Amino acid sequence: MNAETPMSSEKFLTIFTAPKPFTNPHINVIQRNALRCWQSLGAAVEVIMVGDEEGMAEVAAEYGVQHLPDVACNRFGTPLISSIFGLARDASNSPLLMYANADILFFPDILDTARALMQQSERFLLVGQRWDLDVTELLDFDSDWVERLRADVKKRGTLHVPAGSDYFLFPRSLYA
Repeated sequence: MNAETPMSSEKFLTIFTAPKPFTNPHINVIQRNALRCWQSLGAAVEVIMVGDEEGMAEVAAEYGVQHLPDVACNRFGTPLISSIFGLARDASNSPLLMYANADILFFPDILDTARALMQQSERFLLVGQRWDLDVTELLDFDSDWVERLRADVKKRGTLHVPAGSDYFLFPRSLYA
């Protein structure tokens, strides 16, 4: 199998996240947009939600994404990063893993970037600077969503400061 043509039962990339509770209407909208966006990237992408925040099980079932509720937490109830990463790694067979905050949208070219990185190196970590865009409604991820969203980002978006690392893409062999 090469990275460009994964077998139908295997995924090229697993995007995993530990969302906030789905109780706040705005958080609910932006997290649902992220999940739908990630699913729109195609059959080579698997989406996993880690944690047991309120509303997560229902949204995972509604969107047909894998839900891993049994995350270890610290004494304050905050999920442990090591547990989030370990659960996602164990539940996936993808050659690439990506942790992303549940409010980040990706354009399909993230897959081209990932494939190019895999051809250049066996060990890498991709992080990126994000664009901030105030989105208050569910987006439509139909055939021309990329062009519409790029135009909206160009018109209303602002580049976030470089310290805002909201996603990390890496080969599954890293950070074990």
